[in-house]
Amino acid sequence: MKKRHSYILIPVVTALIMCLTGCSNIQKVKEIRVTSLMIEKISPAGLRGLDVYLAVGIDNPAFQIGLTEINGSLTHSGKVLGRLAMDPVTIYGKSAEIYHLKANVSLDQEATLRDLMTLADPQKLYECMVNISVRPVLKSGLSVPIELKDIPLKKLLNSENNETKK
Repeated sequence: MKKRHSYILIPVVTALIMCLTGCSNIQKVKEIRVTSLMIEKISPAGLRGLDVYLAVGIDNPAFQIGLTEINGSLTHSGKVLGRLAMDPVTIYGKSAEIYHLKANVSLDQEATLRDLMTLADPQKLYECMVNISVRPVLKSGLSVPIELKDIPLKKLLNSENNETKK
């Protein structure tokens, strides 16, 4: 089952680029891209959560980067609907690899079934905002936490569709 919308990975890669703008190898960092995304398996994790196993293709012409403390949330009208946490991953330098990642997705305690049903309307889904936090760690040990707030989900979905068409 192929999934074209990488809700979390594109903001994470964008966050890495923002973090590394002071590096001399910035041109290579800008070339890091997600080449594919496939959902391998989805399994229930309690009554309000899912474990999602992904196969993500990443082309990294730059240096090795570790991603830790990867967390996110999806909000609609200021209300948090769900949260995401991913296992740490190391993106190897000068490589094009398929990474097998695990993400835990859970409904927020305040989210109701009615809130989720409104998202079946694409217009309402496009009104959602995404918040991402990640801690990139360079091979040297340098680590700076990055937070991206209030990213319109519509923007992420459109940028992913445009990237896929190239």
